[in-house]
Amino acid sequence: MSEKAQYFYEFEEFRLSPDDPSLWRGDELVSISPKALEILVLLVKKKGEIVSREELIETVWKDTFVEEGNINYTISLLRKIFENKDLIKTVPRHGYRFTAEVREVMKNGRPPAQTSNRPEAAVAGKRSFRWVFAFAAAVLVFSLVGFTYLSRGESAAKPSDYGPATTSEAMQSYLRGKMILDKRSVENREEKAIDEFQRAVSLDPTLAIAYAGLAEGFATAAVKNQYPKSQDTIAKAKVAADKALALEPNLAEGYLIRGWLKRNADWDWAGAENDLRRSIELSPKNATAHQRLAQTLSVVGRHDEALAESKIAYDLDPISEIIIAARFPILEARGEYNIALKESEEFLRENKASNPAARAYATFLYHNENFQEVIVIGENVLAKNASAKTPFAWASLLAASYSKIGETGKANEFLAQLESISQNDTKAKYSLAMNYAELGRNDEALRALRECLEKREERMSWIKNEPRFSNIRTDGRFRKILFEMNLS
Repeated sequence: MSEKAQYFYEFEEFRLSPDDPSLWRGDELVSISPKALEILVLLVKKKGEIVSREELIETVWKDTFVEEGNINYTISLLRKIFENKDLIKTVPRHGYRFTAEVREVMKNGRPPAQTSNRPEAAVAGKRSFRWVFAFAAAVLVFSLVGFTYLSRGESAAKPSDYGPATTSEAMQSYLRGKMILDKRSVENREEKAIDEFQRAVSLDPTLAIAYAGLAEGFATAAVKNQYPKSQDTIAKAKVAADKALALEPNLAEGYLIRGWLKRNADWDWAGAENDLRRSIELSPKNATAHQRLAQTLSVVGRHDEALAESKIAYDLDPISEIIIAARFPILEARGEYNIALKESEEFLRENKASNPAARAYATFLYHNENFQEVIVIGENVLAKNASAKTPFAWASLLAASYSKIGETGKANEFLAQLESISQNDTKAKYSLAMNYAELGRNDEALRALRECLEKREERMSWIKNEPRFSNIRTDGRFRKILFEMNLS
């Protein structure tokens, strides 16, 4: 039998046992997932040293496929346990470090008087019982939360099957769904995540956070779907979000997704802002909530406030590609092309295989009239990955860039490609409207935008700030679209 640690760690009002492992707040065992415990033990053992994301993956998720969303989510769980105190500090571009003062206290001997705020007699009287209780409670925690990566294949429970294990199975399904949704490289991730969330709510119809996850899954799937299927999916997302908040009126995740739906689906900018601010009030260190609020504020022209929220999101999670990329449309809306060019170049340098990074850099090269460089980057991306997730975006940039340098043949080639894609994709139709507007084909541009409006294309939320619509901005038909979207 391997020798276990003969000590535990104390910090703030917490006690961490590295060998059980278990976490205590005073005399109460804290409910915490196994992965979160492993991360916490590693951070605390380092005693203020920086722990890189690579080390976290190697130690906690060894031999398991994992993406940054898994780490971000688990760190956020720990921060919620610590009531969002700055005990876990994000070190930009490096990793995390534990900032609280940590004391090692021996188990086989009376702890030093200064390390305990309880009477010594009570400590001595409870010691032998506590470790027996810790073992039993730790088993309970494992059953309640479960491991994130478990094999699928269990049959869905019927209402008559509900019992003590139901909550643990429901939470396992919720966590699986959350992890899958965060993995952008997983094929059909939305459908797989939705399956897990639906299983969670069927196992435990009172698990509010599972309904919030289901709403996120449907909202993400709706972006991929075309009209009218997208509207059916959005309707399901709204029902799930409302159910989450009906079950738990103070659920930050519920307000987070409901606010996002109000922004993208309803164009209810004030309602979206209110819900997102409520989510932040309930969970101040949720980077995604600050990021979504930033995007909402920018849409209605409040760019300074948007940048401030974007900075908060970045400070909370400076490694997230999503958080970094979300800043660029705000800078674009403000006309900060030089600043954005420098930031996007750095973003691409650190994420060479990232399509969003390449596209952000190419976009600001275009705005800075470096058309030849846009062409080099765009042609290279499409040559390496002909089935890129956003070929229409590259077709739009390449058609416009070739047109700017007078290569009409190549410009028309990419414009024809964009027109073909747009027959069945309103995202491509929105990009096509930009090309038509720049070419002076105003009627075609406005017809394309009208179709995007009628089919509730979510990219329409940026219409007011899109610089490539400058030629049609004063057209009465354009102003009418803004009015219908509550943007004028």
